[in-house]
Amino acid sequence: MELHMKATLPLRAALTANAVFSLSSALLMLLVPEVVGRWLGIQAPGIFQLLAVGLVVFAAELIYQATRRRIATWRALLASATDFTWVVASIVLLSVFPRLFSPSGDLLVLAVAGAVFVFGAWQLWAAGHTHRTGEGGTYRHCIVVETNAPAQDLWQIVGSLGDIMRYMPSLKRSAVLDGKSPGVGAVRTCEDRAGKRWSEECTAYDPGRSFDVRFRTEAPDFPFPASVMRGGWKIMPSAAGSQVMVWWELTPKPRLLAPLILPLLALNADREFPRIIQRMAATAVGNAGGAQPPSNARVAARLVPTVC
Repeated sequence: MELHMKATLPLRAALTANAVFSLSSALLMLLVPEVVGRWLGIQAPGIFQLLAVGLVVFAAELIYQATRRRIATWRALLASATDFTWVVASIVLLSVFPRLFSPSGDLLVLAVAGAVFVFGAWQLWAAGHTHRTGEGGTYRHCIVVETNAPAQDLWQIVGSLGDIMRYMPSLKRSAVLDGKSPGVGAVRTCEDRAGKRWSEECTAYDPGRSFDVRFRTEAPDFPFPASVMRGGWKIMPSAAGSQVMVWWELTPKPRLLAPLILPLLALNADREFPRIIQRMAATAVGNAGGAQPPSNARVAARLVPTVC
């Protein structure tokens, strides 16, 4: 956990600095709009106030993310996209309306755009850094989902490697090659509804507890941008019932895209896997009770804001 917190410091610093800059700009436009108007060479207090409100909301989101225990890098990616949009909009505004501002106003708009670009680039780099494992070019994302299904019952579902398609709507099919039993050496093949196919070789299997896989990235049609990719599932008893940890480690291809690839992976995992695990838990509870539960069964699954 200490290493993870250290890895998040650059992103927390970037988000906080961006928030301070945004709030300072908002306060100027709210409290002294006439001064801002003189700097720009245009008096538009209504527009200044509207921009100020937007900046306050933006800064609040940045501060919220910077102070969370488990930082969401995909939301930092959205913040950078917003910053870059501001930069592009500033350049377009100066190009389309070259006489809208005074010469000093043009310089001010460009200076602000330059600062915003720095914040966006800083956040983008730091988002990738947050996922770094410290081992060469390897990056990691991990989630923990808590359910009210007993751990031993949930393992019966999770540990059945070939049945993953029953719980993941994006998959068209999944199976273990040659009908092998789940365990070290078993290979799970998957195909999603877009026609992408890949294989995962089980490298560790602890019955009732966990399994690890190695994605066969050497396959010529491997669909994901990684030269090396591993992952795993782990079931842990909890006071509520059980916690499921799912993790991925990969070397992005190309590595320069890590600040984009990892936050997007995090977005998909944080959004989809709690629902996947909830479906698994519903089946586990139904099997334990002797019947498959209805679709509205009261089986809870929530993303735990913890570091793993």
